Amino acid sequence: MHKSIPIASFFAFLLLSCNSQPKCQYKPEPIFEANLPHVVQYNFEKQGNQSLESLLLDTNVLLEISQEVCNQTRQEYRFTVQGDFSRFPDSLWMKEAVRQLVFLSTFSPKQAPLKAWADVLEAQRSQMRLGQDAEIQPGVKVRVDRIVSPEESTLLLVLSQ
Repeated sequence: MHKSIPIASFFAFLLLSCNSQPKCQYKPEPIFEANLPHVVQYNFEKQGNQSLESLLLDTNVLLEISQEVCNQTRQEYRFTVQGDFSRFPDSLWMKEAVRQLVFLSTFSPKQAPLKAWADVLEAQRSQMRLGQDAEIQPGVKVRVDRIVSPEESTLLLVLSQ
């Protein structure tokens, strides 16, 4: 009879492990904080291996950053402004992604690495296409895209590894 206890424990362990989220070595951390220059409003929410960070900038840009961090990392930056920018060419959106990263990199030393991403985007910009993933290093991809409506326009920048 004492052999059934380990078997029952084993099945309980299997049941629990099937229903649990994967164990992630890393947790998402905020990229920004409330008291930085140009940040008018700030919020950071984390749930498990995902987070959402929202910043209203003094440039009237709403920046939302969603992160998923586990075995792979994915960051999506959404820069939203009021107005219809649908008539602007794809090349403008690519330049704006670089410009926004350079601007964000100046907020504090913690954001300075964003300048390196801007440099990589600038170097690859002529080969990149709006809405398509571009492998900028082995295993590292970037995508620039846009969502436009008559009321607002959003520049999307996705970094994944």
